[in-house]
Amino acid sequence: MSHTPPAAPPSSQREPALNLPTAIVWLSLLLVLIQGGRELLSAYDDYVLMSWLAFVPARLSLWLAPDRIDDLVAAMAGAVQGQDLADRLQLVRLLLADGGPRLWTLLSYGLLHGSWLHLVTNLVWLAAFGSPVARRLGTGSFLTLMGLSTIGGALLHWWSRELDVLPLVGASAAVSGATAAAIRFVFAPGLRFGSLADDAVVRAIPAEPMGQLWRNSRALLFIAIWFITNILFGAGLVPILGEETSIAWEAHIGGFLVGLMLFPLLDKGALRR
Repeated sequence: MSHTPPAAPPSSQREPALNLPTAIVWLSLLLVLIQGGRELLSAYDDYVLMSWLAFVPARLSLWLAPDRIDDLVAAMAGAVQGQDLADRLQLVRLLLADGGPRLWTLLSYGLLHGSWLHLVTNLVWLAAFGSPVARRLGTGSFLTLMGLSTIGGALLHWWSRELDVLPLVGASAAVSGATAAAIRFVFAPGLRFGSLADDAVVRAIPAEPMGQLWRNSRALLFIAIWFITNILFGAGLVPILGEETSIAWEAHIGGFLVGLMLFPLLDKGALRR
């Protein structure tokens, strides 16, 4: 039996120009304030902050297997030579110094960004795809999904780059998780995207079970484009204007998979049968 999403109720009041859920607004403000606060720090203090909050794959690997320090040094020696190697080792000592695994960085790295462009890109994507998910799940469940997606992104990034000493930052894994969650219901047949600004409509949309999602051509096309785009940018095949750092596409995919799989556990809306 199929369900047709209800139409948005008419309203005599003018809708606000920027109609975003409270969770999206406050999360965006927090990320902007953090990025702005970092602008006030010296380069060294900002690096220290990065060492405490960013996720470093090698730190977790060395905590699990301390004897792999030789593998790490050998990998760095093969990548850089001479004074560059000495400078890199100094930075690595700061990142890996006596702080243990710093397991909170599996989550806290999502609060930092490499640049304002990096932050703005995530905020735009968060507003577009995170808003319907926040309306449907409510603030608590939405933030839980974002947190679990952040952790999932860090773990897949670590699995693929276990001896990498470059810090991972950005809310992209969380945003990817919200995007995947949105896919479970925003491509419902007959749904108009303009109606996603109404809480009641969003909660009444029947979510697609995983088996039926693969039969939804619009959802499949979006997923294919999302994966191809992330891999192209992540592999450096397509340059990113204004960005000198690499894209951690593995973290994006990790967050996406978490959001796609865990959404039904947090969702209390309608289900398509």
